[in-house]
Amino acid sequence: MEGMTGKEILNLIDWLKKQGFDNDKIVECIEAVEGKKPENNTEDED
Repeated sequence: MEGMTGKEILNLIDWLKKQGFDNDKIVECIEAVEGKKPENNTEDED
Protein backbone atom coordinates (compact mmCIF):
# COMPACT_ATOMS: atom_id res chain seq x y z
CA MET A 1 0.00 0.00 0.00
CA GLU A 2 1.33 3.42 -0.89
CA GLY A 3 1.32 6.53 1.29
CA MET A 4 -0.83 9.58 0.84
CA THR A 5 -0.03 12.03 -1.95
CA GLY A 6 0.96 15.59 -1.14
CA LYS A 7 -2.42 16.81 -2.36
CA GLU A 8 -4.24 14.34 -0.09
CA ILE A 9 -2.17 15.50 2.89
CA LEU A 10 -2.96 19.15 2.12
CA ASN A 11 -6.67 18.30 1.87
CA LEU A 12 -6.43 16.51 5.22
CA ILE A 13 -4.68 19.49 6.84
CA ASP A 14 -7.37 21.86 5.53
CA TRP A 15 -10.12 19.58 6.86
CA LEU A 16 -8.46 19.21 10.27
CA LYS A 17 -8.08 23.00 10.57
CA LYS A 18 -11.81 23.36 9.84
CA GLN A 19 -12.47 20.89 12.68
CA GLY A 20 -10.54 23.14 15.07
CA PHE A 21 -7.22 21.27 15.19
CA ASP A 22 -4.20 23.45 15.91
CA ASN A 23 -0.91 22.91 14.08
CA ASP A 24 0.58 20.71 16.82
CA LYS A 25 -2.44 18.40 16.82
CA ILE A 26 -2.39 18.22 13.01
CA VAL A 27 1.26 17.09 13.09
CA GLU A 28 0.45 14.51 15.79
CA CYS A 29 -2.48 13.23 13.72
CA ILE A 30 -0.40 12.81 10.56
CA GLU A 31 2.42 11.13 12.50
CA ALA A 32 -0.06 8.72 14.08
CA VAL A 33 -1.60 7.88 10.70
CA GLU A 34 1.87 7.23 9.26
CA GLY A 35 2.69 4.99 12.23
CA LYS A 36 5.45 7.25 13.52
CA LYS A 37 3.78 7.89 16.87
CA PRO A 38 1.59 5.85 19.24
CA GLU A 39 -2.09 6.73 18.85
CA ASN A 40 -2.76 6.81 22.60
CA ASN A 41 -0.37 9.61 23.43
CA THR A 42 -1.09 11.06 26.88
CA GLU A 43 1.94 13.39 27.16
CA ASP A 44 -0.25 16.38 26.47
CA GLU A 45 -2.67 16.80 29.36
CA ASP A 46 -4.66 19.99 28.80
